[in-house]
Amino acid sequence: MTVALRLLTDRRRALMWWAIAVTGLVLFTVSLYPSLKQQASIDELVTGLPEAFQTMVGYQAGVSLTSPAGFLHARLFATVLPVLLLALGIGAGARAIGGAEEAGTLEPLLANPVSRRRVALERYAAVLVQLVGVVGVFAAALMVLAPRFGALGSVAPGTLAVACTAVFGLVLVHATLAFAVGAATGRHGPAVAVAAAVAVIGYLTQSLLTAEGAGGWARGLSPWSWYLDGNILIDGPSPVALWGPIPLCAVLLAAGVARFCRRDLR
Repeated sequence: MTVALRLLTDRRRALMWWAIAVTGLVLFTVSLYPSLKQQASIDELVTGLPEAFQTMVGYQAGVSLTSPAGFLHARLFATVLPVLLLALGIGAGARAIGGAEEAGTLEPLLANPVSRRRVALERYAAVLVQLVGVVGVFAAALMVLAPRFGALGSVAPGTLAVACTAVFGLVLVHATLAFAVGAATGRHGPAVAVAAAVAVIGYLTQSLLTAEGAGGWARGLSPWSWYLDGNILIDGPSPVALWGPIPLCAVLLAAGVARFCRRDLR
């Protein structure tokens, strides 16, 4: 795993800042809970909004936004956390092959006695490790800091771990897409653009179709629909949210690696 370790070593400073960022996000978010948990007017305000806006802010019917599960789902798991992790995952995936090729650092690596397939797979493994590390820091920070402000309530550590696994799966799909496009094209920009566009379109489509109560089959194809199917801290993620990303990522990875092994470097 020399190739993967080298990439992780090069990214260690950036990963340290990502860990600090997610810890700060958790601290800032849970510190707001004591001042909001007695505000029943928040639920009245949100229930008066159009259904599309309720979906976008993470509101689930029957779950108060002032309860720990409702608060954490709306403030973190359904909104800010996926966006933050998508920025990390898409950037890391696009940079692994496409970014390195554009920067001119990939060709010297391939001049060594190492196959393209090994380079691609180890660099993808490094992307996985980066995501696992930051998600792990987030989960640890939430379990340590949230109880101090009463923001975890009856949410069990196991439920929290499964919820973090679900958001990891959502992000991994888009990170793998960015990796595959970067590996297939040798370019960083298109990899970021395609993965980000798919993430935004998927989120907006899922939110709007849910609000309209239409397009059930189309929503069922979206990783966002798998992930946002109910309050993730009360109902738990659906089985497809946990297992669906695996075959999808495998197909994207295989396509990207196959194209990378056949084409000429830029």
